[in-house]
This record gives sequence, C-alpha cells and structure tokens, in this order.
Amino acid sequence: MKRIAIIDDEPDARQMLRTMIDTLCPDVDICGEADSVESAYVLIRQTQPHGILLDISMEDGTGFDLLEKFPHPNFQSIFTTAHDEFALKAFRYHALDYLLKPINPVELAQAIDRVKVSPPEDYSARINNLLESAQSGQLNKITLTSQEGMAFLRLDQIVRLESDGSYTTFYLLNQERHVVSRPMKEFEELLPEDEFFKLHQSHLVNLAFVKKILREEGGFALMEDGCKVPIARRRKEEFLEVMRQRFRC
Repeated sequence: MKRIAIIDDEPDARQMLRTMIDTLCPDVDICGEADSVESAYVLIRQTQPHGILLDISMEDGTGFDLLEKFPHPNFQSIFTTAHDEFALKAFRYHALDYLLKPINPVELAQAIDRVKVSPPEDYSARINNLLESAQSGQLNKITLTSQEGMAFLRLDQIVRLESDGSYTTFYLLNQERHVVSRPMKEFEELLPEDEFFKLHQSHLVNLAFVKKILREEGGFALMEDGCKVPIARRRKEEFLEVMRQRFRC
C-alpha cells in the first residue's frame, strides 16, 4: 500500500486533504501528519512515506527548508501552495508535481497516483535543481522529459527552439538536440521573455545567440549554431527594436 504523509501548518487544510484522500484514494495509507519543518523531518524519518503532500509556507520555515534535510530523498513530493508565482514556475521548470490551493480533488488523486514506491532515478537531481533555484531566486535550468529520459538544460546553453505540431526541439550550443512531446507555447510562457524571442510561429530564439540579421528573402536571424531562422513580417520591427535596445545600437 502506498504511504502518504500530510505536511501543512493549517489544521483545516490537513483535515481537508485527509478527507479527500480517504474518499478518492482508498488504497492509500496516510501514515501521519506534521505541522512544521521540524515535526515533518521526524515524521518522514519515522514512517518512511512514499510521498508527501508538502505545504510551501509554514511557521518555522518552508518546504524547501525541509527538503534540504534530505539530500537524496527516497520519497516524492507533491507541493501545495497558494499563488506563489516564483514557486509555481520553479515546479514547472523542474517537472515536479504541485497543487494550487484551494486544491482540486481530481488533481490531488492524479498527483498521488503518480507517486511511485521508489522515486525515479533522476528525482534527486530535479529536487536539487529546485532547491538551487529557490536559494538563488533564479531559474537557470529547465528539466525536459522525453522518451529517452530526463535532460537538465542550462538556459544559457539553449540556442533556439523549433516547433513541429505538439513536439518541440531544443537546439543547444554544443550541437545537442532534445525533442519533447510538448507544444512550444508552454516553453514560450516559461522562458524569460527578456532573453527569448518568438521570431516566427515555429521558432523561439535565445537573443544572446543571434549572430546576424540577414535581409535576404524577407529577413532571417543567423544563429550561433549556423541556422537561419525566418523572421515573421509582423515580428520584424519589434525584433529589430529589441536587438537595438539589447546592444544599444
């Protein structure tokens, strides 16, 4: 039976989660509750849950503070938070489950269903990347999931993204390519808009790697990887202005 621990400093929130789990996940054992970072640490050590429902903000610290006590967690975390924009984006960057309060019962059941008895091999790396982001206040890496597994990409190594229907290909400075089955629009929303620019319906480029702007055939951006990316007519003036401001020319 899958063991889940509930960690939240609000009694009503813990009771609500317990009720929903009892109703929707009858095969799940709630192995305990905690209302603080310290009591959660003791609970996890004593009960060895397969997964935890982890509130981000608690009176004696944060969920991140708790995870720092487990460098190689043998449990998965489902984060719960109320409109913490940075945290929400960080969870999406690092492919981690989260629930936005007030919690939707169906989404809760789906998240618990994704908890495995043993975490995936790359889970520690994803959590450590999350903690690094939380400590620095910056999102410098993004986690991609593909048929081959997980890839952890530094944003300053991504030259461009290319869309092909529901698939997106990432092209890196070292000539690597990573294909994921997610539409480019999702990454356009995630990646910093002051660093990445949508030149064309199918192309998102890292402005730092634009080598030249070519006038031929309506306009292209020559990228550091040698690719010529077409510039959509409606995007051309904005792109030129962005580049002028970026390089003050």
